[in-house]
Amino acid sequence: MNVLVSSAGRRGALIRLIRETVQPRGGCVYAVDAAPWSSACRLADEWRVVPPFSDANFFDSIVSFCKQRDIRLIVPTHDCELPVYAKLRPLFHELGIHVACSGSATIQIARNKHETAKFLRQAGLPSPAEIDLDRALRGDTTLPYPLVVKPSDGSGSRGVQIVTDAEELTFYLRRTTNPIVQQCAEGREYTTNLFVNRSHRCLVAVPHWRVETRGGEVSKCMTVRHPSLIDLASRLADALPDPYGALCFQAFVSSDGQAQVIEINARFGGGYPIAHQAGANFVQMLIDDVEGREVSQPDWSDGLAMTRWDDAVFWHPQQETAAPALTAGESNLRRVA
Repeated sequence: MNVLVSSAGRRGALIRLIRETVQPRGGCVYAVDAAPWSSACRLADEWRVVPPFSDANFFDSIVSFCKQRDIRLIVPTHDCELPVYAKLRPLFHELGIHVACSGSATIQIARNKHETAKFLRQAGLPSPAEIDLDRALRGDTTLPYPLVVKPSDGSGSRGVQIVTDAEELTFYLRRTTNPIVQQCAEGREYTTNLFVNRSHRCLVAVPHWRVETRGGEVSKCMTVRHPSLIDLASRLADALPDPYGALCFQAFVSSDGQAQVIEINARFGGGYPIAHQAGANFVQMLIDDVEGREVSQPDWSDGLAMTRWDDAVFWHPQQETAAPALTAGESNLRRVA
């Protein structure tokens, strides 16, 4: 099966893992991005520059590429494009193209931190308490510091600040767009990658300890068979309105084993490669689902460690095929062979 990675950006590891999965059966991995300097695109078998997901020509551009290369599975990777793909998913499906993303309601819950906090609270899932913004802005002296201030529509830990007093709280509230304030979760930080089938059931959950992060993405981690996180993954899948495919959530686990969920991502997480290498091949699970095979529940290896390093790709832009003016599906920049 041929697979397309959308908004590939820097997701080079994901491109490689998809290729390892599809290549033995004659499949290829393709990539698209609105930016011609995407590093991950250059690791794909072929790639194209397409209009941004907000552009009226986005859908036609993606469909054109899929038809030309017999692509049957699209893997969206960027938070901002998920609502677009969820809305267009029925149109893709009519054309025989499967989009690996959750439904609009689940994506909205994951995209907005206020909605995430509300959902977790109503579902009875453990999470840090949200602090009323009016109370925070009044400088209430009884607030339970330390607190976390972050953009409600942010991602990748961008703009997250831990504040320890009223002065810091006021400072960051004034400088944060659409802020949310929560109590600070304590303990060891984990991400749990989970795969949810069409019946909205969690088939596998792989927690990993986030030993070190850089720019919001894990750089050192280790898989941990943590019962409370695996249980939380199942409860999360049951409670979300329309989850599907690869999701992940972040949580802090205290010294007494109590977990608190701080974030949900309705997509492949940046730390997915460790789950894949541990034995939970979500890509193969998606392909099995698209091709009508039973999706099995894989076992995975506990205690597998991962560390990352910087890598690079090199090319001569002047040697790439020149792209015509962007029209629906006609951008044809390709990687150098």
